[in-house]
Amino acid sequence: MRAGETTNLLKYIILPAAGMLFLFWYIRAAGADVVYSDYFRIINDYLPDVGDIRKLLVPDILTRIPAAFLARLINVSSFGYSVTFDRMLTAAGFAIMAGCLAVYSYKHEIAFKWQICIYIILFSLNKWEIILNGTAWAHVVSFGLFFINYLLIDLVWSGEASGPEELLVCAMPLVMLLFAGEYIVSYACTLMLLSLLGILTGGANSWAARREKSLFRRVLIVSALSLILYVLSRSFAVWQHAGASDIGIIEMLKQDPAYPVRFFVRTFSGTAVGQETAAAFFRNGAPLPDGAVLVLGLAVMAAYVLAVILYFRSDMLEKTVFPLVLIVSGAANHVLVTAARWNFLNENYAMSSRYGGQLMIGLIGIILVFSMFGKQKRSYRRAVEQRRRRAEAAAAVITVLIILGNCYTTYQEIHKAKYREENYERMAEAILHYEAFEEEALMSILEWHKAPEDLYSAIRILKDNKLNVFRKPHFDAGPEER
Repeated sequence: MRAGETTNLLKYIILPAAGMLFLFWYIRAAGADVVYSDYFRIINDYLPDVGDIRKLLVPDILTRIPAAFLARLINVSSFGYSVTFDRMLTAAGFAIMAGCLAVYSYKHEIAFKWQICIYIILFSLNKWEIILNGTAWAHVVSFGLFFINYLLIDLVWSGEASGPEELLVCAMPLVMLLFAGEYIVSYACTLMLLSLLGILTGGANSWAARREKSLFRRVLIVSALSLILYVLSRSFAVWQHAGASDIGIIEMLKQDPAYPVRFFVRTFSGTAVGQETAAAFFRNGAPLPDGAVLVLGLAVMAAYVLAVILYFRSDMLEKTVFPLVLIVSGAANHVLVTAARWNFLNENYAMSSRYGGQLMIGLIGIILVFSMFGKQKRSYRRAVEQRRRRAEAAAAVITVLIILGNCYTTYQEIHKAKYREENYERMAEAILHYEAFEEEALMSILEWHKAPEDLYSAIRILKDNKLNVFRKPHFDAGPEER
């Protein structure tokens, strides 16, 4: 490889590599290896007999993330049930996404300035909770696998796919049932819509239209099958959401008809400014006004609309479908989060960092459209050229707004890292000396909001089997002895 080619290749590798190093630093700086919150439910359900296959072979198996069964077995047997192990799996999910974006950027020669925007969004800490909450690792890995599937679909669309790639495209919707959980809904619906578009157009390569249409029909069938299987499995599940209201949608609409609209708009706001950052946006700790939060959400929504318009008004549809798939998938996730979480009756919950991973997907697609639209060099009539320039200006303004929000949130989260680590170490001390704590205090520290007996049961399982903090000599001594 020549020196110039090496330099050009590095241009597409350096940013994802830097992003991963930043992610590893954050996991180390902000997290201590201690279970908390939903881990206690998992402990009671699956430990210590993590190899008992009967715990997996249940009617609602697809809601329990089958891939987590093997990961949990490895974690308990080799790492003493380490949260850090789960966080590294989460990092692997981000690495897969970063790798896919690097490959796509190299193939389509995405400008370096737009790559910076993409990786700022990907590695922004507005999703700090999904990074540190190890129980979410399978979801992040599934997002990475979604990206692989979307890249393969892009090859099919452009007529570049070979036999093995076509086989993977058809198989992945079923494979994703092992990882995706409820996110199989937005993923399957995205593939079904794309398949319908492929059937109608035959993809971008006209000479292979018949072959591609046949493949898209198979993808449509398999995607629909994966969705049906998940819905069927979900029908057997019993859900318990701490903090959720029992109020029905009709009754809620009677009380506040605008509430679901505000909630939906706020899910878009959260992709730019995290919930905690919005709650203490200014130096004096004052929150970002509700009006400003809603305007920010509307601006992100406008970016979605603008990106779709630019995509279809250009020749991008003839070359690539990857950005469009990301946009559709991201929009579907906004709908999914709203439908699943409105009943918490808390508008700020729509901006929770736990949803940052799936909601960023649409933003990345938007940035890719903006970057590729700006590359087009054509001769236009003056009126058309003026509209084009206005579109580019609007894209630049919205991108700057989104990036500034992500950077400001990341800046604040970096400063909070040491406090998050201290909070995790406090949790570890509480588990080690749980008998010395009042019940309510222990539940508050460990962020457990369900039956207290389940919490004590989980702690005893850890203690009896010397797992997690009971396996770590670092936590055996009191703070004054360290």
